[in-house]
Order: sequence, then structure tokens, then C-alpha cells
Amino acid sequence: MVNRAVAKIKIVATPEVVDTVRAYTKALQFCVNVAWNNKIRNNVKLHHVVYGELRSVHKLPAQLAVACIKQACGMVKKGKTKPVIKKACVGYNFPRSANLKGDVLAIRTLSGRQEFNIKIPDCYKEYFSWKINESLLRLDKKGRAFFLFTFSKEPEVVSLTTQNVVLGIDLGIKNLAVTSDGKFFNSSIVKQVKRRFKFLRSKLQAKGTRAAKHLLREISGRETRFMAWYNHNISKAIVSRFKAGDAIVMENLKGIRKVWRGKRMNYWISNWSFYQLQSFIQYKAARKGINMVVIRPSYTSKLCSKCGKLASRNCGFFSCSHCGFSLNADLNAARNIAYLAHNMLDERQAAVNQPHISSREAEASLTG
Repeated sequence: MVNRAVAKIKIVATPEVVDTVRAYTKALQFCVNVAWNNKIRNNVKLHHVVYGELRSVHKLPAQLAVACIKQACGMVKKGKTKPVIKKACVGYNFPRSANLKGDVLAIRTLSGRQEFNIKIPDCYKEYFSWKINESLLRLDKKGRAFFLFTFSKEPEVVSLTTQNVVLGIDLGIKNLAVTSDGKFFNSSIVKQVKRRFKFLRSKLQAKGTRAAKHLLREISGRETRFMAWYNHNISKAIVSRFKAGDAIVMENLKGIRKVWRGKRMNYWISNWSFYQLQSFIQYKAARKGINMVVIRPSYTSKLCSKCGKLASRNCGFFSCSHCGFSLNADLNAARNIAYLAHNMLDERQAAVNQPHISSREAEASLTG
């Protein structure tokens, strides 16, 4: 998997930038209309039809016209109805229509080349050594201009050795994530936030006034942004403790929402961001050269991580009737995930270390 990243850098919203974005938006709608009405889905075919008008009427530079045609075809291919563009992002190609030298960004506008002195935040600096792909210029609701650099980098391929760690991660509702080395990421804060948003939405929907609907639109993205921020923190805390060559193992949770587990549990599962947390862990691990393994979730919660026999879990606690072993159920599942992946990797490679667990974790989980 290719590592990808986006850096959002603020630039000055000059009249030239504003005019370029507005002209590009109108040109994009024109291309979409032509492609939709004539059932054109191919870039080359659409190019022959609209390129001349994009250059003469909409005054787009050559490379922006090409980007506009490409973007319009992509939108038409995906759309079930004709897309209506209210605000568009201008596509820039490096080095044809944009260029970066040091801290100076040069882009093409309707009035020609324009340069901007940009300030690169420390959190983005490492990405500027990667390859810069096609990037975007956009205006937000407040009229501020941002340039969105998109980067890509081929990941380093690192093989597992006997010195590497295999970490199992169990995702759930009570605990967002539990790792096989005994780290618990509780979901109590997330549940409080979700309950508060659910209560607020129900009140506003019942009220039904214009002001209530306006407030609903304002808060629509807050819960999503909070979950993304929280999942970023968890994924960073997990990945940052490991090095290149280690392995992180998770379950394939596809289809988890199709099983009926009761009204309350199904509500939480249907409103939980399992995939987002998994994807955040995956891309952060790939950037560090950490191996990712995905396994089937069958019986990971019902097997004893000590003797390997089927037992039962009750109220978040696992107890084995065969060997007498007892443990937090989520931690037991995380250990099983690590062991199952360890066996899979052992078949592929000559030697792999034991999962990253310690003898003190059982005691800690009983008291935690």
C-alpha cells in the first residue's frame, strides 16, 4: 500500500486566486453538463468537445482546463444524477501548473503565474520530502484560500525477524481498542459525546423550526470531527510504541452490522467507527514500515488464550472451565488475535517472535 498524506497550507486569497476558483467552478459545471447530456465518460472524447471553449470563453490556462475535464468525467462516472457544483477545488499538477521551491509556491491563475510565501507547520515538514501529486486550491466559507498538497511515498518493505513484536488489537464497544500487551482505550468519553449529540438531534428534530434546522446543519459535522480526532489519538498511541518490522494484527470486521444483537447493542455498533480506527492504524503503521495482518474474527472471543480451548465470557470477563484461567474478555481476545496471526506468519516465514504479552497482564486486567 502506497503511503499518502495531505498538507493543508493557508495562502493569501488574492483577487486573482478568487477569480480563478470562480471561473474554474463555472467551467467545471459546463464540462459536467456537456458530458452528462452527451453521455461522455471518457477524458479524451470530452477534451475534443469542450477544450476550445474552456480556453476562449472561461479563460482557463491549458493545464487547468485539462484538470477540469478530468475532474468532470470523474464526477459524471460516479453520479447517479447530474452533479450540481456550487463550489469547486482547482486541480494543480506539479510541475506543469504549480511549482514549489523552498517556501515559495507558484501557481497558475487566470492572470498568469502568481507566487506565495508559505509557512510549513512542523507536523507537515516530513511530507515535503515525498513525491507531490496533483494538488488542490480551494476557498472555504469565510473566503480564506488554502492549497492542499497531496503526497505519496512507497513504503519500506521490512521482514519479520525473531526480534520483532506481534501485537494483537481487539476493537469493541466498551473498549474502543485493547492490545495484547495490556493497553486499554476506554470508550466512556466517546459514549458521553454520542449520547449528548443524539439527545440534541432528537430535540431539534422534534422542534422543527427554521432555527432548529439551521442548528442541526451546524452541528452535523461536530460528532464526525470529534470521532476522527479521537481515533487519530488512539491510533497514534498504538503505532508510536512500535518500530519497523513489527506486526500489528486486527480482525476483519466486515459484516459486523448484519448480525442482530439486540436493539441497544445494534444501535452502538451501527454508529461506531470501527473501520475508521482500523484505517488510521493501518496507514500510520505503513508509514513506519510496520507489517499489517488481518485475520478472520471467528472464535477469538471464545477461545482461552492460555490452553486454546472453547470457554465462555460473561459481562466482559472470560473464564476457562478447562484450565481455570480467567482474564478480561477483551484482553483475552486481543491475545488470541496475536496468537492466530503468529501461527499464520510462522507458516510463511522461518521464525517469528512470540506475541507482545507479559505474565503481569492478567493480574493488571483483573484489578483494572
